[in-house]
Amino acid sequence: MTTKSRQNTHSSFLANTIPNPRERKSILLYLTGSILLAGAGILLISAYRDLLMGMDEDSYEELLEQFGSVARIVYFAVLSIFPVFLLMKWKGLKEIRLRNIEFKRIIQFTGKLLRKWHVPLALLASAVVVLHGGLALARDFHWDFTNTTGILSSIILFFLMIMGFKRFKRKDKSWHLKLAITFTVLFMIHASF
Repeated sequence: MTTKSRQNTHSSFLANTIPNPRERKSILLYLTGSILLAGAGILLISAYRDLLMGMDEDSYEELLEQFGSVARIVYFAVLSIFPVFLLMKWKGLKEIRLRNIEFKRIIQFTGKLLRKWHVPLALLASAVVVLHGGLALARDFHWDFTNTTGILSSIILFFLMIMGFKRFKRKDKSWHLKLAITFTVLFMIHASF
């Protein structure tokens, strides 16, 4: 296979998945950055495994929880797109005002901002989840409720990302939303216990 045909195959996959060329380039950049971040993190975990294994239990748990907390905060920002878009569809929204400020304009601006950052933040949070999972698996892994819900959340997250790419052409049949709700419930159960 020649270099040109490889490039055509690669770009046709992206072109078939993400129709907007500018959006396609930016998502490819964010995806590459997230993969590099997760890969570098896994390499660092491997390189400093002895140091990590030498940490006391409480310090290691705190490090693990910090990665999980960062991912959870970013995912809440990512998930906020759904209620904001539902609110934008509400017909009564244009009636709500605070003095001269129309609430609808604020919601529309927020919706545009969330739409722009939804995918980059989701990819970033997913890279952090990979690091969180790598740390959890690296030391004293055992099958308990917390680890099982974490693994289930990660599996759902994988399918959620696949459906996210199908969402660009509206070919996901609402699976992206359904998986997002399932993921949110599972990761909140995971984070709470």
